[in-house]
Amino acid sequence: MTDALTSTCAYVVGDDGIARWSPTHSDAWVGLLETHKALTRTLDAELEAEHGLTLSALEVLGRLAAAPERRLGLSRLASECALSLSRISRIVDELQRRGLVVKSASPADARATDARLTDTGLDLTRAAQATHFTSVQQRFFEQLSPDELGTLAAVFSRFAPSAATACTTDS
Repeated sequence: MTDALTSTCAYVVGDDGIARWSPTHSDAWVGLLETHKALTRTLDAELEAEHGLTLSALEVLGRLAAAPERRLGLSRLASECALSLSRISRIVDELQRRGLVVKSASPADARATDARLTDTGLDLTRAAQATHFTSVQQRFFEQLSPDELGTLAAVFSRFAPSAATACTTDS
């Protein structure tokens, strides 16, 4: 593989028929995957140890906390969290067992099930988010310069263009 070829092609197929990323593409792709894997494992373990929550459970709690009346339908919750309905149901069942959420028939559609965050769940959400935000700050954001952070924001916002607009505050 020549330097010119690897700089213009994302991958090449060698004489052995095996595809290989160019060094730059490999650094970018594998670096993204390994960074995500390392961070999520560490953050998940920390949340589990301190609060008995997974990252997915914290996302569920956070979305419920931000929802009107702290209530969402399980189907909508699954969609917003990009998880299957069965996975959301298992998470919500565990959170209900702990007294953090309550499941009930939806007032809009008795065939649907809603999850509502309890006061205890809201307290735990606040504590777990504080732990999580502090850890992400230390393990990720503090490792980047302001320019690098701006570059990452610009790049990744192309892959999730509505992510920032989906976040709101109660100003």
